[in-house]
Amino acid sequence: MSQRPCPRVPAPSASPGLPRRGFFTALSGAALGLLAWPRSVSAQGKTWVALPLGKAPKLQTAGGSMVTRIRGKELLLVRDGQGSAHTFEAKCPHEGCDINYSPEHQKIECPCHDAVFDLTGKVLQGPPPRPLATYQTIVDGDRILIRIPR
Repeated sequence: MSQRPCPRVPAPSASPGLPRRGFFTALSGAALGLLAWPRSVSAQGKTWVALPLGKAPKLQTAGGSMVTRIRGKELLLVRDGQGSAHTFEAKCPHEGCDINYSPEHQKIECPCHDAVFDLTGKVLQGPPPRPLATYQTIVDGDRILIRIPR
């Protein structure tokens, strides 16, 4: 029985645009990027706070509001529609008085000096020197998500 010689397979040609060392450098850079990626995404995710509507019955229907403390901040949460909510710092920027939501006027009011704000935090009336501090808020099914920077 005679053995046939193995056919000689030509060596793969190098890519004309990327030398071998450059290829491995790019590959290792991509691997490091993939390892770092979940951390950066989870770090961004930590800025969002989920408030279950089961723990906030006043926010389960449109027109409801409540004041709560989250991450050391006193916040006024307002539910103005089925899929819409807003979050504000609960103190007036004029002299730090407590603010309240008026569902019949759909405005935020400060009783100390008759200041009035709209649901974007803009000053409509009164002496406050700036708008209310606001936080991005999303109604997500049975919870409200509030983005509070660290």
